[in-house]
Amino acid sequence: MTITVPFNAIRGHIIVPMPTGNALVDTGSPTSFAPAPFDFAGNRYAPPTDMAGVTTDTLSELADIKIEALIGCDILAGLHAMRIRWNEGILEFADDFPDGETVDKMETLGGIPVFPVRLGDVATMAIFDTGAHLSYIDPKLVSAMTPIGQKEDFHPLNGRFTAPVFSVNTTLAGHDHDLEYGILPGALEVMTAMARALTGSSAVIGTAILEHFDVTISWRQDTISWCHA
Repeated sequence: MTITVPFNAIRGHIIVPMPTGNALVDTGSPTSFAPAPFDFAGNRYAPPTDMAGVTTDTLSELADIKIEALIGCDILAGLHAMRIRWNEGILEFADDFPDGETVDKMETLGGIPVFPVRLGDVATMAIFDTGAHLSYIDPKLVSAMTPIGQKEDFHPLNGRFTAPVFSVNTTLAGHDHDLEYGILPGALEVMTAMARALTGSSAVIGTAILEHFDVTISWRQDTISWCHA
């Protein structure tokens, strides 16, 4: 049986309207949190009220979106397989789905998906973070490039910041798209570099990729599958 959950794409975030309020679906978070229990995809959950001191009030203020729950990989992995159809505004959950145009072995870091990708002429790995719209790249890969501009963003632990942005050719399932990647400032780059080192990855890719591809993530089978939208 497939469970279909509609969502709203708000400022690059996957926001699911629920009776208890908006929920942010965030594959970049290993842990869910909410001030009160909630129902999602046919199950009831009572997660912690915060993660390392970050609450839904923190997220609401930084994102300028009222958020009543964050749904992270602890919940998503328990639903076995998730398909994100960004352009249709639909999440689908099932025991399994047919593969898309390509299927790759997926690694995880605390449940967070890590997948193969080509950035420019470099075959590497990337962390998939639906809690972010702007993607972030290892500064070494863009050291010879000129920024195309700057963008404002935020991190729950560090607040708002401005990042230089680069356009990088990104290849998945045999399809190329130029995506925008930022460089994180100071301590955030140090923290993210540690995650990249642990996973052998060169980037954190956010929801901008979903404008071009539908994705199916199977935590049970450790696979990730892309279909050009």
